[in-house]
Amino acid sequence: MAVTLNANTSTGFIATSDTSGVLQLQTGGTTALTVDASQNVGLGVTPSAWSASFYKVIEGGDGNNQSAIAFRTDTNGVDLFANAYFNGTNNIYKYTGTAGFYQLTGNTHAWFSAPSGTAGNAITFTQAMTLTAAGNLALGNTTSLGSGANRVDLTLNGVSDGAIISFGNGGVRKGYLWNDGTDLVIANESTGVMRFINGSERARITSGGNLLVGKNSRSFATAGVDLSPTADSHFVASGIIAAFNRLDTDGILIEFAQAGTIEGSISVSGTTVSYNGGHLSRYAQTTTAKDDSLVKGTVLSNLDDMNVYTKDGQPIDNEQLNKVKVSDVEGDVNVAGVFVNWTHDDVHNVDEINMAMTGDMIIRIAQGTTVQRGDLLMSAGDGTAKPQGDDIVRSKTVAKVTSTHVTCTYADGSFCVPCVLMAC
Repeated sequence: MAVTLNANTSTGFIATSDTSGVLQLQTGGTTALTVDASQNVGLGVTPSAWSASFYKVIEGGDGNNQSAIAFRTDTNGVDLFANAYFNGTNNIYKYTGTAGFYQLTGNTHAWFSAPSGTAGNAITFTQAMTLTAAGNLALGNTTSLGSGANRVDLTLNGVSDGAIISFGNGGVRKGYLWNDGTDLVIANESTGVMRFINGSERARITSGGNLLVGKNSRSFATAGVDLSPTADSHFVASGIIAAFNRLDTDGILIEFAQAGTIEGSISVSGTTVSYNGGHLSRYAQTTTAKDDSLVKGTVLSNLDDMNVYTKDGQPIDNEQLNKVKVSDVEGDVNVAGVFVNWTHDDVHNVDEINMAMTGDMIIRIAQGTTVQRGDLLMSAGDGTAKPQGDDIVRSKTVAKVTSTHVTCTYADGSFCVPCVLMAC
């Protein structure tokens, strides 16, 4: 016998059957809610036949999408399904399409997803995110969870690369963490700086690619480190600037190269530190404008005038650097050194000569002049050097020839040979 309670024939009625035990609520001639004999509840649909381990199932949908809440008897938990149900053996697609579900078991929260599938087929879910009772959050995995301070673990399952976390403002991405398949990349898409803060700012990377440690600008007067990809790098401190400690055997501490070729080094042997393959030099100015006709190895002579330096329109003290000229006296006792190249002092905005004074170098010899290995050289009075005629080191001695190999020849026929400059 069925009992029908008719609230309003035009808007709905409630019917119950004493044989099937089904309770229905209809509105406008359409079944809105169904409770079956197993106490499964359907909203807009007839409840599916679920496993005995589930009870009080609530299903709802529009015929194209299906969701359900299932309370489980096997463990203390609840499942929230989208387009899926459990038939006692497998999770099944309710309709054709993607599926997913959320599961709470005890104090562990888990989120699962599945690609599009066919209605009635079994589903293979991927556990996409897990939050444990300990407060650990795993994204893309369930087995690599940390503990204590390691609260978040990120994995892209089955993906060789991709953006892991994006950071944005106002819907615009400003930066992200990126797994390129090998390395973890930190990317900043804005034109500003990337700052690293530990209590206060400790380091930053500027939009130009400079790495600043312990400072926030390239100021040469501020302590800290500035590593530049395009210009000079700065190391500024009140005490020791840098320390080099070779932990194994004696050998090279620092190498110096030009265009990929090693030109010199600093090495240690026992308690002795050696500078190898080079010379001592200094910067010198001239009394006239920069002379581009000067060539490497030209002999230079000291002047009484001192180098002049200014910064922001104010003079800078200079106690020891004097100006030079091309040596124009034969046997010149005021020889300062030999010309290496022109350089520009950006800080003080002045052109200067880089002048070699002591050590390995080449020296310019006039056309037609013969030199032998071991010759002592003096100024020839025209920017070149020539043998001094004896083997006594004198105040006029410029250098000692170490090889007759001609390293370069100039347009006027003069040429350069290797030498050791003698403390010019």
